[in-house]
Amino acid sequence: MAVLIRHRAEMTPGQYDQLSPPLVEKVKQAPGFILHVSFVDANGFCVAELWESKEQHDAWFNENVVPNVPGEITQEVIQVHSLHQP
Repeated sequence: MAVLIRHRAEMTPGQYDQLSPPLVEKVKQAPGFILHVSFVDANGFCVAELWESKEQHDAWFNENVVPNVPGEITQEVIQVHSLHQP
């Protein structure tokens, strides 16, 4: 079943806007990718993604995000109970 992964890094929305365009275009082509959103909540800036599997996410993330986003990135992995798409 799909997973929702929330990523947190010490980053502002402006820094995200500078770093993300090439990564977002690239992730759209990644096997298993479903959805990418970013937002600010009570804990700061967050990027959340839906993937078909954690393994697909991790392979893409380690190859593309880790080398390009400075600092520590924490992740929360949530097993999705149901997913409805148009």
